[in-house]
Amino acid sequence: MTPPRDVDVRNTFSDEEVERLYRDGFVIFRNVVPEHKVRAARRANFEAIGKARGAALAVARGADDESSRQAIMDTARTGEDERILRLFSDTPLRPLIESALGGPAVSPRGAQLATTFPTEPGEHVNESGYPDIDTPFHGWHGHLDGLWNGHNGTHQRVDVPMTPAQRSKWEQNPGTNSAPRTYPEHNSNIANFTALLGVALSDQRAEGIGNLGLLAGAHHHFEAFFRRQRELGGPLGPDGPDWPRVHNEAPNGAGLRHYPEAIREAFANDAARTPDGRVWPRPTYVDLAPGDAVLALHAVPHCATLVDNDEPRIMVYFRIRPESRPPGNEVVYPDALCNIWHEWPGLRDRIVPLKAAQ
Repeated sequence: MTPPRDVDVRNTFSDEEVERLYRDGFVIFRNVVPEHKVRAARRANFEAIGKARGAALAVARGADDESSRQAIMDTARTGEDERILRLFSDTPLRPLIESALGGPAVSPRGAQLATTFPTEPGEHVNESGYPDIDTPFHGWHGHLDGLWNGHNGTHQRVDVPMTPAQRSKWEQNPGTNSAPRTYPEHNSNIANFTALLGVALSDQRAEGIGNLGLLAGAHHHFEAFFRRQRELGGPLGPDGPDWPRVHNEAPNGAGLRHYPEAIREAFANDAARTPDGRVWPRPTYVDLAPGDAVLALHAVPHCATLVDNDEPRIMVYFRIRPESRPPGNEVVYPDALCNIWHEWPGLRDRIVPLKAAQ
C-alpha cells in the first residue's frame, strides 16, 4: 500500500476534469477514497477468496456437501458486501458524481469485484475469438458493457469450428453475463448505464500490471454511430446497421464484435495488426494508485489487460445511472446512447463551449 495521502473531498469537477471527460470520455480522480476504506474492501475481497479456496480444497478431497459449493458461489456476491459498497456510498465520489449528473444516482445494490491474477499470455481464446497470446497490447480486446456474450462461453478451439449443435446452443439467451441478445421493446440490442466507475484497491501505476485499458475519444464516434443506426431504423447495437455481431473470420470461427468495425478502423493510425490484417487499436492504460478512481462514459470501449507482474490487480466497478431515468428505461435508454451528454445536466453548460470549439 502507498503512504497515506490527504483525501480529495471536492464535490465539483474542475475545469480540467470536464475537459478531459469531454475529450477522452474518462477522467481520473486521485486519492478520493480514504485508505481505511481501501483496506476494508481489500479484506472483504481476500476473505472471500480464502473461503472459496478452502471450499475448493474440500471438494477436491472428496467433500460433497452443499456448504462447500455454496462458499465457492458466495465469492460472486462479495460485491454486495457493505465494505465494498461504501467505496461509493460513503466517500467523496458520490457527491462529486451526483453534482455532474445534476441529481441523485441510483444506489448500487452490488459492485463488480474484479481481481485479475498474474498469468502468461497463452492459448485461452478471448471473446474476440483470438488467443490471448496473439492479441496485442497485453490482450486488450475492448468492449461496451450491456452486450450479449454467448450463452455458454467462448469457443476455445482455433483448429476446429463449433458444430451446428454447439453453435445453436451458444447463440441462445442469455449470455454468460446474463444479457439477452436483444431488447425489441426498445429497438436496441445493447443495455446502457451512464458511466463506469472504477476504484483501485491495488497499485496499477506501471504498464503491464493488469491496467484497465480505455479507447480514449471513442465516445464521440459512438454517439454519431448510434444516431446513424437510429436514422436507418435500428436496432441500435450489434446486428443493427453496419454492426454485424459475429466475426466469423476470427480464429475460433465465432468472435464477437463488441464494437463496430468503423470505430475500430477510426483508430487504425495508432494500432497493431495481427497477421490476418485485423486492426487492434492501442488503448490508454489507466494508471491508478490504491484509493484513486476512474470514471468512464458507457460509450468508451474498455477491457482489463493481462497481469505481467507478480501481484494481482484488484478493481471494484460500479455501474452508475441517475434516478431521473424515465420509467421503463432503467436498463436500456436509447436517447442516452444517441446523446452521450443527455444524462449529465450538471456539466452541460460547461460542455457546450467545448463542443463549439471542436
